[in-house]
Amino acid sequence: MRTLLLAAAFLTPCAIYAQTSAAIPQIQADLQQALTGNWTGVLEYRDCSEPATSTKGVQLPTWLTIKPAGSSQTWHYLYDDGPNKLVEETDTLSFDPSASTYTESDNGKEPHTYRATGYTDLHTGRGQLILTGNGTDNDKPAETRITLTIRRNLLTILEETRPAASTDPFAFRHSFTFTRATPPQPAK
Repeated sequence: MRTLLLAAAFLTPCAIYAQTSAAIPQIQADLQQALTGNWTGVLEYRDCSEPATSTKGVQLPTWLTIKPAGSSQTWHYLYDDGPNKLVEETDTLSFDPSASTYTESDNGKEPHTYRATGYTDLHTGRGQLILTGNGTDNDKPAETRITLTIRRNLLTILEETRPAASTDPFAFRHSFTFTRATPPQPAK
C-alpha cells in the first residue's frame, strides 16, 4: 500500500505536467483567436503634469488592430491626440505559458519580459492574466503590474506602478478599454 501511495504521489505531478505542457499550444492558439481583430476604445492615463496626489486623468480615443505574427502578435495602436494629430505605435507581443511569461517589444526597443500568472485559468483564450515586471515610471525605477482581461467582445488593460523595491500599493498609471469594432456573428 505504501509503495502504491508513493507511486501515486510521484505520478500525479508528472500527469499534471504532461497535461499542462500538452495544453500550452492550445492556450497560445486560443489567445491568438480571442485577441485577433479590430478593437476601438479609450486610453485613459494619469496626467503626470499634475501633483502626484492628483487624480486628474486624460482620455484619448484609441483604435487597436491585433494580427498574428507567427507565434507572436502585432498590436497596432492609433491614438487621436487632438485636432489633426494621430499617433501610431506598433508592439510585438509573445505569450509563453510554458515559461509563465509575456514579452513585448515596442517600436524596436529592447524587449521587456514580464512574469505572467493566469494562463491555466483561461477558457478559450478568455479570462485574466496578471503580468508583473520591473521597469521605469517617469524615468525612475519601478515595479509594474498589468492586468489583461480578455472577454468575447471586451478587452481591458490596466497598468499600475510603484517605486522599485517598495511595498507601497500599486498606483494607476493608465488603462485601455476596448470593444470589438465589428461584433462577431452569433452562433447558428
